[in-house]
Amino acid sequence: MTEAHNDILNSFRTVLVIMAHPDDAEFCCAGSVKKMSDAGAEITYIVLTNGDKGNHNLSITVPELVKTRMEEQRKAAAMLGVKEVIFMGEEDGFLEPNRELRRRLVRHIRRIKPDLIICQTPELYFRGDNYINHPDHRNAGLATIEAIFPAAGNPMFFPDLIAEGYPPHSIRELWMCMTPEPNLRIDITDLIDLKIEAVKQHVSQFDDLDRLERWIRERWGEEDEAGRRRYFESFKRMSFGD
Repeated sequence: MTEAHNDILNSFRTVLVIMAHPDDAEFCCAGSVKKMSDAGAEITYIVLTNGDKGNHNLSITVPELVKTRMEEQRKAAAMLGVKEVIFMGEEDGFLEPNRELRRRLVRHIRRIKPDLIICQTPELYFRGDNYINHPDHRNAGLATIEAIFPAAGNPMFFPDLIAEGYPPHSIRELWMCMTPEPNLRIDITDLIDLKIEAVKQHVSQFDDLDRLERWIRERWGEEDEAGRRRYFESFKRMSFGD
């Protein structure tokens, strides 16, 4: 079992969280984000898609749903101390890690200059025998990784961005959630209630909030040797030096 390493949370000044949909960040890393924000880090969210497929109710229009999901994301982010939420507006369900998206992400990475980027893993297609991972999750991770390396730190990629005032930038660390091989765990036991409340801000996505809460406590929780319930967020951590 990977040990929890909360001590590293104090080492980041600027953090960029890049996710496929509104609500993905809260599931992935709400507790870790709040801890880093409380430690003084400046947190930015990038939400790649507009979330326009996140409903089965045909009585709501697409513009109404998109507006609702943006409002829900802003509320959740505010609870966690996030400074800025950037909505990229890609169509939900059809996210593609193409050249133009890479350029847009590189521009934000060079502008924000994060020490740490948190994203979804591109390697998870399914888990167990009853969960298929959303293709947008995989493609969000792939788009992020391809923007980080080699493009964001290489002046030969998108030189027009340098002319705009955005020189190359290389990050110190990358954390990927939903990974089948985590090597980093953050203990969020003291913040599990806040994580749940942040997820619950996405009201349009859930029919039964009590069931949602039970699932989160089961999914992110485990018993320690003393029989106490502890909660963790897990990541694949990659470090690239100072």
